[in-house]
Amino acid sequence: MILIDEDIIINKDIVINKDIVTNKDQKNQSKQIETYINQHFLFNTLNSILSLCRENSEEARNVVLELSSYLRFSLNVSDEIVFLNEEIDHIKSYLYIQKVRFGTRLNVNYIIEKDLNFLIPKNSLYNLIDNAVNHGILKKAIGGTITLIVISDREKIVIEIKDDGVGMEDEKTMKMLSDNFGSLSISKGQYEDLYKGNLEVISKSQIGTYITISIPIKNIKLI
Repeated sequence: MILIDEDIIINKDIVINKDIVTNKDQKNQSKQIETYINQHFLFNTLNSILSLCRENSEEARNVVLELSSYLRFSLNVSDEIVFLNEEIDHIKSYLYIQKVRFGTRLNVNYIIEKDLNFLIPKNSLYNLIDNAVNHGILKKAIGGTITLIVISDREKIVIEIKDDGVGMEDEKTMKMLSDNFGSLSISKGQYEDLYKGNLEVISKSQIGTYITISIPIKNIKLI
């Protein structure tokens, strides 16, 4: 398990100096984004389950289980920070459901280092994944692939989110990073405040988007 250094002690139930995790405006913006996503995602998922009940009852059961896991995480509004593995499980439930819905238009790869776990702002990765799927991959008629990578070396932990969707022009990328409402800028600010981490985005129109979050290991305590 990984926790923050002694001067900012965080556990699953207590956050000392919560302003470091996220300010009030960021929390409100994040809640608004999450609510918007949940409404549409839930409606579409229920429709998918209804169709599967007629065609493939076993797959319908699997989707119900993944949706249950997804909702359990989403509806726990008391947690502002969660363990990385919890967020990844939430993302896997989301992508499983989306894969069932969109079939070959959505492909998913995971490269995740075992036994790597620490606290992160809730939905900080999920919102980036959701954005990559809906505004990147699914904007292409043929769809594409999203890859989630979580690895470490001696100096840093690196989280990468790659997609080969429609991508963005440089001007739009910069605007999204500077906009206080967008998922990119919110996640960027959260990791800067919490771990002095760095979020970078490389995006090319019609090629895809590559997001990298680098977190210095010296800012995280291993116990």
